Amino acid sequence: MYKTASPYIKELLKGEIKWNPFSEATLKRAIRDDKMIFVHIGNISDIEKRNASYALFSNPEVIETINRNFIAVALDTEDVPEAHLIGMDLLLINEQKISNHINIFSLPGIKPVISFSSLDAGDFMHIARNLTESFKNQRGKLELAAEYLTERLKSSSIVTHKEPKKKISAKLLHAYIRSWSTRFLDKETKMSRSPYSITTRNLTFILEYAHEYSIAEYLEYIEETLQHVYYSPQFDPIDGGVFSQAEDYTFKQPYYEKSLYENANAVILFASAYKYFKKRIYKEAAQRITHFLQSRMNLNGKGYATYLTLSKTASESKYYKYSLKELKKVFPDRWKSIAAALGMDNKRGENEYQTISNTRKYWEITYEELDILKKIRDSRSSEIIYDKRVMTGYNCKTATAFCYMAKISPKGEKEEYLGLAREIMENILQRQKNSSIKLYKYITSSNVEYSNSDLYDYALFLNSILNYYILTKDEKYISLAKTYTAYIIFNHYQPAKGMFSKTARYESKIPVKRAPVIDYNTFSSNAIMADNLLLLYKITGGNEVYLKAFKQQIYNIEPQLIGSGPFMSSWGMQVLYYLSGHTTLETE
Repeated sequence: MYKTASPYIKELLKGEIKWNPFSEATLKRAIRDDKMIFVHIGNISDIEKRNASYALFSNPEVIETINRNFIAVALDTEDVPEAHLIGMDLLLINEQKISNHINIFSLPGIKPVISFSSLDAGDFMHIARNLTESFKNQRGKLELAAEYLTERLKSSSIVTHKEPKKKISAKLLHAYIRSWSTRFLDKETKMSRSPYSITTRNLTFILEYAHEYSIAEYLEYIEETLQHVYYSPQFDPIDGGVFSQAEDYTFKQPYYEKSLYENANAVILFASAYKYFKKRIYKEAAQRITHFLQSRMNLNGKGYATYLTLSKTASESKYYKYSLKELKKVFPDRWKSIAAALGMDNKRGENEYQTISNTRKYWEITYEELDILKKIRDSRSSEIIYDKRVMTGYNCKTATAFCYMAKISPKGEKEEYLGLAREIMENILQRQKNSSIKLYKYITSSNVEYSNSDLYDYALFLNSILNYYILTKDEKYISLAKTYTAYIIFNHYQPAKGMFSKTARYESKIPVKRAPVIDYNTFSSNAIMADNLLLLYKITGGNEVYLKAFKQQIYNIEPQLIGSGPFMSSWGMQVLYYLSGHTTLETE
């Protein structure tokens, strides 16, 4: 049986392809049967790509080719993170477009030959036919290609050895951000990107950097971007929350996908902006995103769901849209004002469903009217898909976001946000494996449980604990921090490299253990641990063990930093934290 909690994989399993789980038994079967392996990695959050993959794997020719010639493996991006990271590295090596949906063809024994992100049936069949023919008649060449890719993977996005000591200076930070910020901030480049992702974590880094060094151009860019996001269709005026992607920077056509992780990062971004700019709208935005997390993503106190996406395409769905006819029916005297407050065009056809915006007139809508608008939306709930997996790492990031809200809130509100953060951490502690300190990667309401958490989850859990302790000085949480720090160092730290491994030392080596330093969809696990080490140095009053380990990480990534673009902004943030707070930390 293929046991999975992934809504994406469950849908794939309804088709005719004979999918297998990513397991040792599957890999041994491929060797025994001497068949190539086809690995597809994807998730439900990207509507267009999700539907394209469903169409691809419903194609009769594709079905017949896969079932006859390959051992097929289907993975959700969240289920086996190492496999996803390797897939991303393969895309970069093969100069393919970075995507959450990845196709990998491998020789028996997990020796990758090629990876690509295209979901076009013609592209797929062209590659599959050529590989099938080569596997029969030119296997030696495929073996050489696999050896080449495997060698490239050994040093791709990872640290292979300790770098010597060097000075950590502002020159490194300035050179890093100069190497990509101009392209990132350029308006023409920004307008040409499609689809457009907000990448809140990169914006937070630019904000912190610009504030620390008083760079007016960057600060203006951040303010312009945040106001553009807030007063646009990219921000949901009814439920709150931001959509992950749009067709382009105009945001006129959002892709209507909301992820827990991106919205938690958006809370941190807007809360940080409020701290520096003191403008009410930034706190307002952060509060409304937090309300969305509480009202739509919170699974009755059992944790926060991972994704909220559409079952239909953005153009077909009416869930996030309204028609003038609907507004006239429920607001006969106020429909024009409400339509204007939602950015709708009163001159359009009354039966046409329009994209709505958060506007400066939004607050003219009363709470009673907002409830009616929500009921209209709820009547179309069949158009929504929830990924109700409670992911440990993403929930921890949400707890940290609530701590950021506590930092910018008055006493009463502060305690409320800290209570939300504490609820998440206590919920995770209750789900410890066999009452030990080991955590599950995620659990679901149906009790389908997946593998042990990896470094990413433990690092984020520790980060949420440390941020909570700094605000509360609750001794229970410093005790927890010590326990989990010791656990992470014992199981994940690699003294010979001065970095942390993704999987624990006692776990299976399938797939290959890696210590990635690149930020793909999230900050790298090692960068999160770098943040933890600096926080621990501060909290412990200057324990040099933590600072020494942190510095070694920075020495190790320095050769890769320049030229890496925003893919290593998490490390830029850690260098910034070190330079801006090191003197203070040493005197505490």
